[in-house]
Amino acid sequence: SDNNGRKYVIGVSQCSEDIWRDKLNNELVMGTYQHDNVVLKFASANDNDKLQKEQISQFVKEGVSLLIVSPNQIHTISSVIDEAYEAGIPVILCDRKTDSRKYTAFIGSDNYEAGYEMGQFIAQQLSGKGNVIEIGGLKGSSPAIERDRGFTDALKAYPDIHIVGRYYADWLENRGEAVMDSVLRQGLKIDYVFGQNDRMATGARRAAEKHGEKEIKFVGIDALPVPGGGMEGVRDGRLMASYIYPTRGDLVMQLALNIL
Repeated sequence: SDNNGRKYVIGVSQCSEDIWRDKLNNELVMGTYQHDNVVLKFASANDNDKLQKEQISQFVKEGVSLLIVSPNQIHTISSVIDEAYEAGIPVILCDRKTDSRKYTAFIGSDNYEAGYEMGQFIAQQLSGKGNVIEIGGLKGSSPAIERDRGFTDALKAYPDIHIVGRYYADWLENRGEAVMDSVLRQGLKIDYVFGQNDRMATGARRAAEKHGEKEIKFVGIDALPVPGGGMEGVRDGRLMASYIYPTRGDLVMQLALNIL
């Protein structure tokens, strides 16, 4: 249906570029194929709050019909998303939240549940006893906060499992490696590493290998079915487990079209 010849422009503001977001973006594009009255405009902020604010302001100036935003951090870009919403542009928050109530819809996976499940998995693997470190994503982002909460809550039931360190590596593989490298230099005894995504877990594992540490086990989140993704990591034994964190751009696009 062509909605009486109306043309819709959807602005997509992504906080960063990575294989998870590439997959989501591709699914959004595919979602427009059967609607020749919908145009997508993408902006990526490369984890830069200031840039993301500018990009969203630009979408507002252009008067886009709807905004899909994955906010980098909870607090930092709320104000500009509020502006869009107050200007009458429907806002879908995708995958991440802000600390404001000014949005039309949120769609995303349950990050608390993801963290909780990985905590349970590690507790079972360690038979309730051992030392664990958590490598979190971007400190002020909602997935990092919620995954940590779920993970911590799961381990409360196991007094003999100790979270001996919490570090942040901004979702990046090389940062995960650097964090793990410095942890191992401190000589901490570690049994398991929970990386809040597969890339950080993979980087951490590389550091452990360099240090000759063969016994430490690693888990992540995302389980992307792409080359170098978490599915392969689990299959090849680099990761003990990963939690499927679906992109589902098709559902995001369906939601956008329903709102429009």
